[in-house]
Amino acid sequence: MTPGHHSGAEMPLVGRARVLDELLQALSRARHGAVQTVVLSGPAGSGKTALLDHFLAQCETAGYEVQLLSAAGDEWERGLALSGYSQLMRREPLRSSKGIEGAVLPRPESEVDLTPARAAHFADTLAAHLTALQARSCVVVAVDDVQLLDEPSLRVLLFALRRIHRQKVLFVLTLDHARAHQVPPGLLDLLNSHRVDHLRLEPLEAEDVRELARRRFSLDLGSTAAHGLVRHTRGMPQPIVELLGELPPETWQSWFPSLPASSRMLARVRGVLETSSEQLVRVAEAVAVLGVAATTDALAHVSEVDELMDALDEGHRARLLRLAVDPTQALVEFVAPGAAEAVYGQLPPSRGQQLHRRAADVVPLEGDRLGHRAAATLGVDEDLAVELEEFVRRRAQVGAWSDVATALFAASRLSPSPLARSQRLLRGVDALVASGNIAQAQMWAAAVEDMPPSPLRSSVLGYLSTASGHQNTARTQLEQAWADSDPERDPAAAASVAQRMVLHGVASWDGPTMGLWAERAMALTAPGTPAHIESEAIYGLGLYAQGHTAEAERSYVRAFEHVAENAQKQRIQMGSAWLALRTDQVETARVNFEAAVPTEQRGGSLRISLWAEAWLARTQLTLGDWDTAAATVSRAAVRLETSRMPLIRPLLYWTAAELWSMRGDWERARRYVSLAAVQPGTYRAMQVPSILARARFHEARADYAGALEAMESLVEIDPWTKDRVSFWPWQDTYVNALVMTNRVEEADRFLTGFEAIPRQKAVPSDLARIAWARGRITAAQGDPDEARDQFEAALGHLRGLQRPYLRARISFAFGQSMRRAGKRGVASSVLHSARDLYDSLGAATYVERCDRELQASGVDVGLTGDPAEAGPVSVDRAGPELTAQERAVAELVATGATNKEAAQTLFVAEKTVQYHLTRIYRKLGIRSRSALAARYRPTA
Repeated sequence: MTPGHHSGAEMPLVGRARVLDELLQALSRARHGAVQTVVLSGPAGSGKTALLDHFLAQCETAGYEVQLLSAAGDEWERGLALSGYSQLMRREPLRSSKGIEGAVLPRPESEVDLTPARAAHFADTLAAHLTALQARSCVVVAVDDVQLLDEPSLRVLLFALRRIHRQKVLFVLTLDHARAHQVPPGLLDLLNSHRVDHLRLEPLEAEDVRELARRRFSLDLGSTAAHGLVRHTRGMPQPIVELLGELPPETWQSWFPSLPASSRMLARVRGVLETSSEQLVRVAEAVAVLGVAATTDALAHVSEVDELMDALDEGHRARLLRLAVDPTQALVEFVAPGAAEAVYGQLPPSRGQQLHRRAADVVPLEGDRLGHRAAATLGVDEDLAVELEEFVRRRAQVGAWSDVATALFAASRLSPSPLARSQRLLRGVDALVASGNIAQAQMWAAAVEDMPPSPLRSSVLGYLSTASGHQNTARTQLEQAWADSDPERDPAAAASVAQRMVLHGVASWDGPTMGLWAERAMALTAPGTPAHIESEAIYGLGLYAQGHTAEAERSYVRAFEHVAENAQKQRIQMGSAWLALRTDQVETARVNFEAAVPTEQRGGSLRISLWAEAWLARTQLTLGDWDTAAATVSRAAVRLETSRMPLIRPLLYWTAAELWSMRGDWERARRYVSLAAVQPGTYRAMQVPSILARARFHEARADYAGALEAMESLVEIDPWTKDRVSFWPWQDTYVNALVMTNRVEEADRFLTGFEAIPRQKAVPSDLARIAWARGRITAAQGDPDEARDQFEAALGHLRGLQRPYLRARISFAFGQSMRRAGKRGVASSVLHSARDLYDSLGAATYVERCDRELQASGVDVGLTGDPAEAGPVSVDRAGPELTAQERAVAELVATGATNKEAAQTLFVAEKTVQYHLTRIYRKLGIRSRSALAARYRPTA
């Protein structure tokens, strides 16, 4: 098997194909006589041993003539001198095409006083042995857990590594980088040198975990479960496999706050604690109870251990605990994922109560103190429930909904009255939705539906349906909640329902609904209250959606004047950023989106944070900061899938699908298009990004028919009229697809109607899109001079704006249109400009298309002379000459494009492609497309 050839069916170790390829490449170099040393590093449980075993099995199944010398470090054999060396000298051959037999060579005694001279002797023996073996075939020296090898063997290995040169030998060592200090300095220096290749095993991602579950356990994990499993295990393959194999399949079908420790981790922790001092046991128990609040001061109080550092040193030696010190605090945490659950699970109930009570005395946050007191209380306690209610009131005032939800669930459990329990539970689910934890809220949906009808019940179900993307159900439930409300008797409850209708309105992008219900909510509440602020944050968008741009901008100026500096401010920042993005104040939008994202530290809403992050990625794409946009998507996707928030998924993945389509990573782009897909009956704010993700994917592949098919429903779904302003500028893309599929008259009618719509305030990027769409139509109608004026006007509208992506799109269309009209000089200039812009963005798809357009115009990429003087280009150095247009057609058809696809890519008629093909066949003396593919060779 050659490197790079590992299909999903062939590669049982998910997420490790790249590392395996690099190992096989190192083996290939070794087989050609270049000594190779590779270190596989990663923490315990990252799969180093499994990957090494699989690599050795690959060598066998590929039929390589390879001989194996192997050793494995072991904690119990580290004191046995030369035990590792003895393993190496017992050769274990791989079966190969020559069927080499194993041989047992003389080994030293197990107890040896290894002087430098003796070490050199054993190293020379090993080196000579390797030299003899490699004369027959390549030798692989595999050492697993090199940090656990006995020191004399490590010295011998160091000597041997330094003595082996220009031989067919590959050393593969696995190393736990957390224990690299156990390797002698000399060997560690050598392993860190430039002569050694380091392959680090990174944690698995959620998609890897889903693939692993399918292959190995026939489990179809949802994204939320996969991300939760990654978070719990830190992405380490070993505990992932253990938990997937040990827990019932139904575990993965719903939200889970945490997972238990695996049986291996339970046994390991039990073994450590049974052989540890009482002080370490008490400290470990305290860390398990305190969690992220396990500062050294808190630990000393909760554990009641006087000599805390002695216990921490013991925990460090046992690889149970570690001390993490930063400029603000010193925290103690467990080393291995699952260890905290293992320790907490073995606590006797009375001991757990005692520790929680002591923790409540020292943790700094009020919510944590109340949580520990609630955990220490097994029965009802109305007094504590009332304290929790007061905490809820204060945290709700600043929009800290995650804290509110946690406190309300605790208060519900402590309530003696069934009515109070159900009301607090309902409010807790409502706070979960507000915080963005939709996955947990959905777990309570059945319990909420079973409760007696009430305005609060309908409001909670409507709120959950809105966040889950169920438009029709949400409307029905929220209308019922409003009908059952009494604004005069309970204005706060009625305002809460009205605020849910505002969210329903923005998800529908329905300006009148946003405006009407925001005004109702604000009339029923005082400024600064949650419902008032959250409605005010959307009110400006409702005004903009109705065409009142200036009023919308003034509304956000007023909102910023009185909003407090707390988690509620993020709502105003995000709403104003949406408007700024749409009105070409993109730099301002970026600042406000960035400010709205990191709110969880303030107890804010994950829902608002993720919505801001999804729009931030879009803003970064607009500004041309594509690498940062890709990082933003990756970061947000983890939290989005963990929280299970369908309302935001299409928005985030639209940006990702477009970015990776432009960069030519089709597999990744297809995955994001799939993730952006929505079901019928969902909100407009979900449907439009989902459609645009598909359309931009097809457009990047020059499949304009596919792009048009994806977009045709947008005319009905997202109309722009005199009374309604669309938020998503898709109209130019739609016109372009119509023109490129020869529906020019239809494009003209659509754009003429769009141009006639009155606009309160001109937005330069909108004007640029209209102008370049008009330029496309005019060029297709045969008026290149007017088209040129339109394209130049489009670029002029962008003057002074940082919009490299939009400028590149316009320049490409400009150049393509001018090339078709025979304006080769203009085409060359603007196509080179488009190419440079696309290249700066990493948009490989369109860099290649610019090159093809330049070739079709007879201009080589990078040519600085007059493009009109460029001569014909030959299909190969000795073959007949093809014109630039013929060569462009030949290149596309030879790589599998149909006549229609080639015509769309080159912006010519399908008959023109057939005409060129006829001439190409005649010039080359061939008769078929397959013959063209076999004959065609592009020049260097």
